[in-house]
Amino acid sequence: MTPSGKSLIKDEIVMMMHNGPNQAALFYTFQTTNGLEVSLTGAHYIPVLMDELNKTEHIPASKVTLKHQLILLGKTIPIKSIRTTIRYGFYSPLSLSSYLFVNNITTLVFSASHHASPQTLHHIFAPIRVYYRITRTIYGSNYDPFPTAIKDGLHPVPRFLKKFHLLVRIIYFGPKYFDIIIVPILIFRVFKKK
Repeated sequence: MTPSGKSLIKDEIVMMMHNGPNQAALFYTFQTTNGLEVSLTGAHYIPVLMDELNKTEHIPASKVTLKHQLILLGKTIPIKSIRTTIRYGFYSPLSLSSYLFVNNITTLVFSASHHASPQTLHHIFAPIRVYYRITRTIYGSNYDPFPTAIKDGLHPVPRFLKKFHLLVRIIYFGPKYFDIIIVPILIFRVFKKK
C-alpha cells in the first residue's frame, strides 16, 4: 500500500533482513472491529491513526493502544482488542517501499531495534534499494543481488548498520547540521588569530 493508504502499488522484497524461524518472540495481535487481525513483534513499527491528533504516526507495536486506529486500503478502522502471545518464528523483510500489506492492514518492515524512526531507516536503506534496482535492471529480474541467504539471524547488511549505527547517523545527519557546527568553529578560529 502507498504511504497515504489510498492505493496499492507493486512492490518487491529486496532481502530478508532478519529472521528467527525457531526463536520465541512476544507478538502483539491487533483485532479490528471488522474482524481483521495482524500480529507483530513489539519492536516492529506499524502506522496508526492517532485519534486525538487526527494524523498518522509510525509507532512500535508495543505502544499501540485501543485509542489508535489501523490503516486499511482507503480507510482507518478502530482496534477492538490487543492480545500478547509468545510465538515461534519471525521474519523481517526489506521491501522497496518499506511497507507491507498484511491481512489488508498496512505495516512497516522496520523495527525500533535500529534506534531510528522508520523514515530515517527508509533513507538509510536507500543505497541498498538503489543497488537492488540497478543490478536487477542490468542482470535481469531473476538476479539476486544479495545472495547471502540467512536461515536464522541478521543479514550482514543490517548487522553492519546496527553495529555502526552511530557512524551511520553522523554520515546521514552530518550534512544537515554542517553549518551549525562549522560556522561557530570558523568564527572561533578567526577571533583566535586576532
